[in-house]
Amino acid sequence: MTNNESNTSVPSDTGSAETSKSTDSTSIDPSENALSAEDLQYPEFTFEDGTISPNGAFDLEQTLNRDEMGNWLSDLAGGLTSHDIAVEAPDRHVTFGVRPDTVSMAFEPDDDHRGKLKVSFELDAKVMLAQDADCPKIGARAGRGFVPVEMLTTDRKPEHFRCYNWIENPVEEE
Repeated sequence: MTNNESNTSVPSDTGSAETSKSTDSTSIDPSENALSAEDLQYPEFTFEDGTISPNGAFDLEQTLNRDEMGNWLSDLAGGLTSHDIAVEAPDRHVTFGVRPDTVSMAFEPDDDHRGKLKVSFELDAKVMLAQDADCPKIGARAGRGFVPVEMLTTDRKPEHFRCYNWIENPVEEE
């Protein structure tokens, strides 16, 4: 993963987002529209079969039972709230910044009035990190946040670093 200026980030040992107001005059208070720690969710959708390419591309499918599908839908909703979703296959892991786009539904019954009801959610997504599945995870998925060095060493406003938009090349160099 690289950002616009360097390949370095500084770990943050907070472990979770803090949303309480600080009395320390050197701290930065969270934005009014920041999510509370309880609302931050970072779902990972794991597939038992299939592959993810080095650039993060994939076409994966998995059969789920009723409870598993309900959990995936709940996780998807949480990821939409946090703007963050990850997908993992046996070979690679890819993390996305996401926002909602479109929903579509389709049904074509057979002569017995049965068929597959297809429900599709399309998200506008940007690859934030694509790496081998056995590589250590970063950020909230590793239990630690991180801050780009440039956030500490330049005069750029915090908005420049919002939602990982500072990442220029999120894939491992091969």
